[in-house]
Formats: sequence, structure tokens, C-alpha cells
Amino acid sequence: MSCGSITMGSTPDCDNLPLGGTRARVGVWNYDDVLSITEDQNGRVTGVTLAPGATGYVFTGFRNDVQKSEEVVNPGIGINQFRHLCRWVVYSREQEQKNNVERLSKGRFIVVVENRGKDDDAFEVLGLGVGVEIVAGAIRNAYENGGFFVLNFATPEGEFESKLPQSLGTDYSDAVSLFESYFPEGSGS
Repeated sequence: MSCGSITMGSTPDCDNLPLGGTRARVGVWNYDDVLSITEDQNGRVTGVTLAPGATGYVFTGFRNDVQKSEEVVNPGIGINQFRHLCRWVVYSREQEQKNNVERLSKGRFIVVVENRGKDDDAFEVLGLGVGVEIVAGAIRNAYENGGFFVLNFATPEGEFESKLPQSLGTDYSDAVSLFESYFPEGSGS
């Protein structure tokens, strides 16, 4: 079987179409703090082992503040790969948060985004292979977006993910439990 042989088709279930968009919260791990990822036979993330003392961080916003997308990338040699993209708004201008944004601009991260709806694939994990990093460019304009930070992240330039973002948990309830255990400051948001 070649790398691009499909194993199933798709028929829309008009009564149960997934909702578009995302919830306005994102969970973020420092890439180097993630020691291992456990996946089931279908590629769903069922466990994450963090370095001792490491934790995840939650950024919460409003309405459409969290956005995610994926792109197919032709690396020039070999099979097509993927690029993960996401963005969120930071509603804080305090010096402590500015210092944090500076650190965000220098690191790599693994990000958990919650899509709208409460289906088994609502939570997705971006950057499992190589992480995501901030995209160079404007991050704040005092005359737009209330003067808050709008941070865009993507798979690093010249690097690729071999898979699309993977679903978190075995079902919605399990994904919520995992998110709340890995990102305790964002529980109940």
C-alpha cells in the first residue's frame, strides 16, 4: 500500500454535522516540558507525560479569539506534510504579561484547542511533532483590537508535521477530564 492510499470515504450526517469554530480558550504546554505522548491505535492522544514540576497554561478570551487551521505543505522531497496554525488574543497589557509574551516569542509549544460542539473530536492537539512557534510580524497595534496582543503561531518555517492535529481523549467526556487535569487553571472556563 502506498503512503497515500485511503481506507474510507465520507458521507455527511445532516442531523449531526460538527459545529464550525472554536471555543475561546486554548491550553499551551512548553514543547520541552512534554516528555511523552500516549496515543491509542487510532492516533487519539490518551495521555501526556510532563516534566516534573511542569504544567500547562490557559489563555481565555471571547467569541472567536481562538482560531486554528491546517495546511498541506509540499516539502519538495518526499510526501506531503502538514502545517498547524493557531492564534489567540491576550487581554492583558501588564508588564508581567508583556514578559510572558516575550517568552512566547522565543519558545516552541504544543497547543490544545477546543472546537465548538461536544463531539468526541472537539479537542485537538497541535504541534505534537515539532511544536508551533510565534509567526514573525505585528503582535499588537494600539489602534486595533483594543490594543491587546494578537498572537499567531504556526509549525516552524522549514519544518513539518507528519499528521493533522490529533484528537484529545477517547470521547468528549474523557477529553474534558484530560484538559482539566493538564490545565487546572482553565477548568470550568
